[in-house]
Amino acid sequence: MASSNQRCSQYNRTATAASKSRSPSEDSTARVERDAKSFDTTKGCEECSSTSFARSSAGEWYCMACGAVQTAVEVEFTEPSWRPRNQRRTAPSGTTSRIAVGTTIGTGGDADAGRWARLNKRLRHDREALRHGLKELRAVAAAIECSDDLTEQAAHLYRQSADEGLLVGQSIEAMAAACMHATARNSGRPFPIKEVAAASPVGADEIRASFSKLVREFDVELAPPLPTDYLPRFASEAGLPHAVRRHAHEIGQRVIESEDHVGQSPTGMAAALLYGAAHCNEESITQEELASIAFVSPVTLSRQWQTVQNHIPENN
Repeated sequence: MASSNQRCSQYNRTATAASKSRSPSEDSTARVERDAKSFDTTKGCEECSSTSFARSSAGEWYCMACGAVQTAVEVEFTEPSWRPRNQRRTAPSGTTSRIAVGTTIGTGGDADAGRWARLNKRLRHDREALRHGLKELRAVAAAIECSDDLTEQAAHLYRQSADEGLLVGQSIEAMAAACMHATARNSGRPFPIKEVAAASPVGADEIRASFSKLVREFDVELAPPLPTDYLPRFASEAGLPHAVRRHAHEIGQRVIESEDHVGQSPTGMAAALLYGAAHCNEESITQEELASIAFVSPVTLSRQWQTVQNHIPENN
């Protein structure tokens, strides 16, 4: 046991000496060669007092009697892909949906510290509003299971809204949800506004008001969403197979070509399309279940179902 402790002590001393004297850019072979040249072969081994030593293929000296290594072995003390500390990236992630606000440590104990703290809070108000809005936007996106690319696009739109002063007189939470809703609609992957409102602390009416302001101020032309745009999401949430989704899309195309969807609820029409396709493929699902997924009432779905029935062939 004492021999093992002495070996560890010797190893630690030699390793520490090597780590102090070398730099990250120093060649490893040169370090081993330098330590080997400075080794005194006339001294006895600390483990067994033998004076018989030899050098290994790696270049370090070791005792031929007990095998104890006498010079520093090559130990990598640096992390992988080492780079100088001042060149390391330590800031938060640079995505548009996040903002780095820094950290304030202490007040300094100055008599004017309280006054300066109040002034700093006032100066950072717009930055705090931006941080709060982006945080709310990420929370809504996570709740409705929005993809990362849509979240980044919505964050960019929110930053533009803040730069243009559109947050004045508007709820930050409503504007964040409106940006999420507008981005999803523009990408052809819309969410029911009631679903967005369910994930937000504000109601659907406030989100609609902020959405209207976005469209008006940025002069954005957004076409009304089609019922077929909602089919993939609704079918996935209902657990319906791909055959039902494909059949519902075919029926939906006939409804759109006849323009029977105009003036109707697109989410209610999408739920009715899935209900009809599931009925044709002998899949068991109720109107109440689909109405809950589409955020419409069963009465609305039943009314849309009467329209969809006219586009289903009788042999189905």
